[in-house]
Amino acid sequence: MQIFSSWPERQAQIIRWLLLSGWIFLIVSLLAGIDLYPFNVNRCGGSPDCHSLEGNQIFWGMVVPGCLLLLVVFSHELWRRVCPLALVSQLFRILGMQRTVGGRGGRRAVAKVEPGSWLGRHHVALQWSLFIAGLCLRLLLVNSNTLGLGLLLLFTAVAALVVGWAYGGKAWCQYVCPMGPVQTIITGPRSFFGSPAHIETTAKVTQSMCRTVSDSGKVQSACVACQTPCIDIDSERSYWSSLKGKRGLNWAWGSYPGLVLAFFLIIKLESRGGLDYLRSGMWAYDNEVTEYAWSPLVTGPWIPVVPRLVAIPVLLVLAAWISVALQRWLQQLQQRQLTPDFGERAQEVAIHRTRLLASFLAVNIFFWFADPTLGLLGPAGGQVIRSVVLIVSGMWVHRGWYRERATYLRESTSASLRRQLEQLIPDLSPYLDGRSIDELSAAEVFTLVKVLPAQISQTKRSLYKGVMAELLVSGRLEQATALVQLEELRQSLKLDDDDHWAAIQELALQDRRILELTGQQREIRSLRQDAAREAMLELLRLARLDDLQQLLADPHVRDNLSRIRRDFLLDEASWQELVDSFGPGSDRASNTVRRPAITTGEQAA
Repeated sequence: MQIFSSWPERQAQIIRWLLLSGWIFLIVSLLAGIDLYPFNVNRCGGSPDCHSLEGNQIFWGMVVPGCLLLLVVFSHELWRRVCPLALVSQLFRILGMQRTVGGRGGRRAVAKVEPGSWLGRHHVALQWSLFIAGLCLRLLLVNSNTLGLGLLLLFTAVAALVVGWAYGGKAWCQYVCPMGPVQTIITGPRSFFGSPAHIETTAKVTQSMCRTVSDSGKVQSACVACQTPCIDIDSERSYWSSLKGKRGLNWAWGSYPGLVLAFFLIIKLESRGGLDYLRSGMWAYDNEVTEYAWSPLVTGPWIPVVPRLVAIPVLLVLAAWISVALQRWLQQLQQRQLTPDFGERAQEVAIHRTRLLASFLAVNIFFWFADPTLGLLGPAGGQVIRSVVLIVSGMWVHRGWYRERATYLRESTSASLRRQLEQLIPDLSPYLDGRSIDELSAAEVFTLVKVLPAQISQTKRSLYKGVMAELLVSGRLEQATALVQLEELRQSLKLDDDDHWAAIQELALQDRRILELTGQQREIRSLRQDAAREAMLELLRLARLDDLQQLLADPHVRDNLSRIRRDFLLDEASWQELVDSFGPGSDRASNTVRRPAITTGEQAA
């Protein structure tokens, strides 16, 4: 179901600009202290304890819950394609004014976040620290202070702009934005209505992957592999890859339910009303909250006097640690129960299921206290939203409960095998009983190769080598684990371990770097080369030529090629490989040039 990933890019661009315009309008109204909204959500009345400006309530009570509702009920693909801050972070790229650094041979390239850099290793801790700091700031000031919220939103937009200038790709979204880990936690393996990127699609541009529209109207990749694996390319692959070993993510995931609960309980503790006060967003009009920073949060004969400025951060961090401790206890309990059935896989399955439960609890706690309608539709309106969230999140947990990393790898292998079968054996109709190969499940694809005639043994070896090469290039497979992970495929093809090592040797002769690079390095190379190749093919299409060498005499074309190399951060070896693939008579170049350009509308179809 490719609903949101195939949504026409030009329409997404319009929505992004409209949302950015709304963001700017909100900032101006907050800083200027004026209300220009066509609707009235202020039900605080004429109390002297209330101010009359609606911007805080609209942002915290409608915009933020509405965005989370999109993530929970629909898909991360939708929000990450229209987020206005993501657009702000790309403005310097659009203008061609990003920061560049010197490379080999004096060639300058757009700066990127290196995986081994401090930011590359610690970004989750940074993002989650900013998230907790933001919660503290909300409770202390910007929940109801209009000037404070306006300055916060302005500072956030400027920060996104600066990060987008400093680093290529979606560095703001991936490495700095405090909502990045929240989106990861809510999405899990895949959003409920999210599209799978590893099966059921032949598109190169998947999910919320960075894309652009060429001059000919063709949607093409704009990915520079700023982070691999990437939630925008394949959320499930990113999920399984970060299940263990992703610094800070497990703590963030476990702490999220506790932070959400503590945040709303603190508001309720200080509120003048009960649950309705929270759901209606009346706290967004509190005129006195900024005056109480040094006042105690609670008072009593046995309670020490601790100012809110200290008590609120301490309580939030304490709630986070308690939540993490409960998550670890639940994970260990599940691991002990699962060990007899799952053996060595028990720990991974326990982590996976505990994370699903943490996400389920967090989103349902949030929408228990928050009502995106602000009560304007009456009690029934809020209850409908809570019921929808409960049902959708429950179905999401059920769908993911029995999935494992091995399930995902098997499906990825079957998708690659399906493509190799179509290339090497054009006529598969005698074996499909009237069905197309795209209709086969992963298990049926493996069964299909078992019934192929023994006479095509050489084709079976080619199938195996092709599948392994595709998985290695995409980074889904490591050479060290390939023998074990492809065992089922070898059994289906009636091949042995010697055939595996022979395929490895052949691949090494064809592309030495495929075995020298790590899986992450191979994926980065593949993503950048694919995106650069599409841009180069666009040049050939516009010139109606089939040989890149014919274009090199034009200085303007040479400048465009230099820009492509710089934009997609290709090193010398990767660039030379790409240029060589466009030699005279190249099948890739000539076939693509002669094929009619695909318009944006056709892509969406």
